[in-house]
Amino acid sequence: MNFKGRIEKILNLISEKELDGAIIVGGSNIFYLSGTDAASALIIGPREKILLCPRLEALRAQDEEKIGARVIGYTEADVEFLEDEDLIKGSFSEALIKALEIAGLKAEKTGITKEKVSTKTLQKLEKTYGTVKPIDEILKQMRRVKDSDEVEAITKASRLAEKALRKALYSMEKGVTEGELAGIILHEIYRAGAEPSFPPIVAFAEHSAHPHAKPGNKKLERGDLVKIDLGARVEGYCSDMTRTLVFGEASEKQRQLLKAVLSSQQAALEALRVGVKGKAVDEKAREVLRKKGLAKYFNHGLGHGVGVDIHEPPTLSPSSKDSLLEGEVFTVEPGIYIKGFGGIRIEDTVVLTSEGYKPLTRFERELW
Repeated sequence: MNFKGRIEKILNLISEKELDGAIIVGGSNIFYLSGTDAASALIIGPREKILLCPRLEALRAQDEEKIGARVIGYTEADVEFLEDEDLIKGSFSEALIKALEIAGLKAEKTGITKEKVSTKTLQKLEKTYGTVKPIDEILKQMRRVKDSDEVEAITKASRLAEKALRKALYSMEKGVTEGELAGIILHEIYRAGAEPSFPPIVAFAEHSAHPHAKPGNKKLERGDLVKIDLGARVEGYCSDMTRTLVFGEASEKQRQLLKAVLSSQQAALEALRVGVKGKAVDEKAREVLRKKGLAKYFNHGLGHGVGVDIHEPPTLSPSSKDSLLEGEVFTVEPGIYIKGFGGIRIEDTVVLTSEGYKPLTRFERELW
């Protein structure tokens, strides 16, 4: 990952707003620009970069950061310190003000990711330091378009998730519980030295009608729908994928509903183009289900961006205002959820190209 290049880019972008530096808050924002999420704030100036961390996270930040930043810890505790610790005594807001003074930044020339700062901290900062300008949109736009390193990391995460899913499917047998399959998925991800993007969803039979079902002690029976939604995080980047299948012989109703959701997803995928509205792609998926009388069972948006966070811009939904950009990575995941029967979702992660889309998840979709 070219973290130093990202620092240069954001400095260039904020200079167009006549700003000299920035205060970056929010773990994923800080990771995106520095390579570590151990800091409470990243202060970027034209001459100095500071990672401001709780004292207990300072060593991790030093080991992980990739931009040659000065790591400064802070604490309110009145305890012994190491002689060589770079430390500020005080609360986060007090330490932030001192760090800005160290960096030599002036309020009127400083931007901030305002949405990630608590109201209390922002009020104290502006009362003592001065008014700073929001730069949230600048960073959001930077993060929306993925470079080749980011796409590669998400692809690696997808391959690992697929391996974990394969292991779970091989472990399916009558009487196995949702929780046991979720544990198998987590074990496979952790043993690879990665971590899950989110707690895996494993749901059987009527329980699968919950879009975000929590795995429990429900035991698998023949003829059950099985919905598994999982993802891995590799090099700080997430993957996301859902597959739905039937354990044993599928009924005609199950087969027809599975085919309907797959057709809905395929219609949406074929509609993907640079510049198309996320809302329009969502409608393509609903149109297929509507013709089959199933659109009323599709109770969430079609997709969301994936990157450092499992949910990022853009959105593909009936209320989306996003136009899709080349290089964006997002999910396409139509679903139907019928109380007392079950739920079906098929989800893949894709990257948008000048020619349409490239799938980053490759696991077979027709599992019935």
